[in-house]
Amino acid sequence: MILTRKLVFPTAILFMALLVGAFVYFWTSLHDVYHEAEEGDLASFRDSFSAEVENQKQLALTLASDVSGNPAIQEAFSARDKQQLLQAALPSYELLKGSNSNIIIYQYHLPDGTLFLNANDPTATEISDAARSPAVILSNAEQKPVSGLEAVNGDLGIRGVVPVYYQGQHIGSVEFGIGLNETLLMSLKEKYGGEWQILLSKDMAFGDNPVEPSPNPDLRVFATTQDSLFFNDAESYSRALQGESTITHPSLNGRDFAFLSAPVYDYSERIIGVLDIVYDHTHISAAQNTRLLAAGLAGLGALILGILGLILLTLRTLQPIQALTRATVDFAEGPESSYANIKAGNDEIGILVDAFNRMTTQLRHSLVDLEQRVTSRTQDLESQTLRLRAAAEIARDSASARDLQELLERSTRLILNRFNFYYTGIFLLDNNKEYAVLVASPTDAGRQMIANGYKLRVGEMGIVGRVSASGEPRIILDARTDAVHFNNPLLPNTQSDMALPLKVENSIIGVLDVQSDRPQSFNEEDVAIMQVMADQLATAIERTRLLNEVERNLKELEGVYGQSTRENWRKLAEGSLAGNKGYRFDNIRIEPINELPELGAEALATGKLISSNGSDQGAEKEKTVAIPIKLRGQTIGVVSLKLKEGYDQNTIATVESAAERLASVMESARLYEEARLRADREQSISRVTTAISGSTEYEQILQTTVREIGNILSDTEVSIQIVDTSDPKQTSQRER
Repeated sequence: MILTRKLVFPTAILFMALLVGAFVYFWTSLHDVYHEAEEGDLASFRDSFSAEVENQKQLALTLASDVSGNPAIQEAFSARDKQQLLQAALPSYELLKGSNSNIIIYQYHLPDGTLFLNANDPTATEISDAARSPAVILSNAEQKPVSGLEAVNGDLGIRGVVPVYYQGQHIGSVEFGIGLNETLLMSLKEKYGGEWQILLSKDMAFGDNPVEPSPNPDLRVFATTQDSLFFNDAESYSRALQGESTITHPSLNGRDFAFLSAPVYDYSERIIGVLDIVYDHTHISAAQNTRLLAAGLAGLGALILGILGLILLTLRTLQPIQALTRATVDFAEGPESSYANIKAGNDEIGILVDAFNRMTTQLRHSLVDLEQRVTSRTQDLESQTLRLRAAAEIARDSASARDLQELLERSTRLILNRFNFYYTGIFLLDNNKEYAVLVASPTDAGRQMIANGYKLRVGEMGIVGRVSASGEPRIILDARTDAVHFNNPLLPNTQSDMALPLKVENSIIGVLDVQSDRPQSFNEEDVAIMQVMADQLATAIERTRLLNEVERNLKELEGVYGQSTRENWRKLAEGSLAGNKGYRFDNIRIEPINELPELGAEALATGKLISSNGSDQGAEKEKTVAIPIKLRGQTIGVVSLKLKEGYDQNTIATVESAAERLASVMESARLYEEARLRADREQSISRVTTAISGSTEYEQILQTTVREIGNILSDTEVSIQIVDTSDPKQTSQRER
């Protein structure tokens, strides 16, 4: 019994609290649901009103457009012939009036807005400037159709004004107006129920029409379906005049209402008034209260029966609890197949069992959903990884190119093939950064554009021009509707376009342009991946540029060094080596030679190895080989060999290696000799300067100079003369 009391009393209290809470929640939710339903209905009524206005506007505009395109009316209106114009216009207008279309205006206006003909009253004269239709003035001024609501001279109507042309000249406009009055409101009331009324701003000219005031001093009643006027609060009208729709729930004489106030716009989107829709929901509130009372009584009865049943079934409750405990343990071990198959009533245990089963079902569904999301995300990551891998492969393969044009062509071809694009092209900026020049594209259209010298001005033309100026990537998802896209006749199937800047250290050097023949082909992830590849490509382009420049400078430097080497060896050959062409060794002795050996002149001239098999008449066959001695690409000598038949195949390669080292050694010897001669000259000059510096008298300085120079230049006559500039014939001379 103790366990029973512990179960019964707390459970009864809890059940009562839950019942009260459920009742409160049910009452609040039901109240909110009714209100939301009412507000939804009012909003749909408001939209129906807008749709009706829109339909009438299209009708007026269609009628005006049909009339403006009638050749007979155009000709009569152009001639300003009212009788002819009436004959052309009235038959169709009479048919329209007989169709209950509520057309109240059918008029022709001159280009300055002056009334030319009123089909309702052909004898009507020109109206005042203040009463002229702004819609007509706007249509004539801009020469375009104008339609929408308009309040003029106390009348609110739906206008449709279309300019009229004759032989390409604007000759005026035609206006159709459909009345917006109590007739329309009554039709809406019959169709949707409720009460409808329209309030116009007080600055609208009402003429002689009687008006009713409203809680808002800025509004006056224009049309209503109410027998006794009923208004919303002033704040709701103020908010409606500011463009906001409001719904309130006022009560009057013991009845409950839902009240919608929405702004009314004219053809220029200016708020000219407020639309009120009043819905009486007293019967719904009464039905709601009845349901709540029935629910409360039912809940109270359920509470009493539940307590009695709980007392009787407490003992039986323990058995399901044990079974539920076992199911819970099974669920903890493996939720895939756990289910509490227990027959229980509608008490707490039954709720717990049902909740447990729902929980296991939801968890199983959650696991399945989680697995699906993980699978989907994994697929997305795999797809992104594949794109990144393709971008890395493109960057790697492109980086292996050493020539700039080869790099550009290989990169565009790899991008086109790996990503299956419609078109790929690389633009590079010219030296003045004025144009982006297309330099590489693997497509036929791209090659044709390159042949035509295709280029785009930076910052002006197309997506490439914009990106080359801003340095920011840009995509076009639908090239047919995008204003920035440049329609290239050579690429007619382009649907999507993406341009990526090629930047090196924040400096724009070009643009990578890729295009697809499918719309919506690019997203932000594609931009991020392609931009990484574009940055690597820009680095490769700049590196290749620098490498080509270094190679070019190296070739120029080698040319200068080669020329210097050739000149120095020429001077050496003409100087200290003059008359001695080289040496010859015949396996017995070394002797000088004055003439180039066989094949030597040809090897010296061409800088290439020259060989000859000689004569076949001798007892032994010989092979003559001339190997050039090269230094910095310049031939400075030649090594000639006569090889007997059966010589080792590595002999020539060995001699070539020796010739390379010989060139280096000879150059070192030449440089040493130049340094020694330069040092001797400097020493001699220093000795002369020292001897001269030791003398102080004029005659002694001249004698010392002559003597020291004579000692240096043996067997040479040396003389010094000092010329008197005032008498050229007088000289002072010392000789040795």
